[in-house]
Amino acid sequence: MIPQTKVEAYFEAWVSSLALLLSKLSSVCWQPEPVTEAADYAPVACVRVTAIKGLNGQQWFSFSAADMTELLRVFLQQESSDTPEPDQRQGKEAVVELVRQWAGLAATALEQDFREVSLQVALEAISAKCRPAAKLLRVNDGDRSIAVLIEIDDKIVAALDRRTTASSETPQERPSAQIDDLLRQGNLGLLMDVELGVMLQFGCRRTTLREVLELATGAVLELDREIQEPVDLLLNGRVIARGEVVVMDGNYGLRVTEVASPQQRVNSL
Repeated sequence: MIPQTKVEAYFEAWVSSLALLLSKLSSVCWQPEPVTEAADYAPVACVRVTAIKGLNGQQWFSFSAADMTELLRVFLQQESSDTPEPDQRQGKEAVVELVRQWAGLAATALEQDFREVSLQVALEAISAKCRPAAKLLRVNDGDRSIAVLIEIDDKIVAALDRRTTASSETPQERPSAQIDDLLRQGNLGLLMDVELGVMLQFGCRRTTLREVLELATGAVLELDREIQEPVDLLLNGRVIARGEVVVMDGNYGLRVTEVASPQQRVNSL
């Protein structure tokens, strides 16, 4: 059986991504609530998300009428009286687009465990089929609370199982075997003069192939980070520090405000 912590971590990635998306859409801070068991949730719409890369499996997001209406109200930035009813075509299409944007944020969050994750989103009829794992995700902004039922199939369960096994055999907080040997022998100093490439990341975003092909001089791409947020310093794709961008003798620089532990930085080698 899969350790509950790994399943919970997967669900938490999705609920945190939903809170982030709604915060971006509404300019109000949404927060995830503890993931709960799916009890008597009565959905009226279902969206299927198929992982074709990284995870390889399917999952389903089901919405009650009230939660779907509230999500559309935030997504479409409309008042209650203007929000389309859940059974209308416009409302269903909007929910699919919302889940597509949600999946984009979640894919980024899952890349740390599964590298590149590619997800496809499609509307699906409500099904009473029992799936291996299900949770009720819930977010709130202090005044409103929205729930979404998430269900995952056995392929994603198996992928989580494999990831859990790999993590138990090679803990993420442990350096590679070669670095570990050098640590035991007291010879880590032999690596101190090795040059490493670090990268400053101002932000990122997912975009379609169409948008990439349509790029032209003067085009502007909005990233997922506000100007007042710290930027990331990456080593081998892992964040080792964060800070503020400064200018030094005509070059960009980084004034470090947060730094990972020495152990975590060694793990990035």
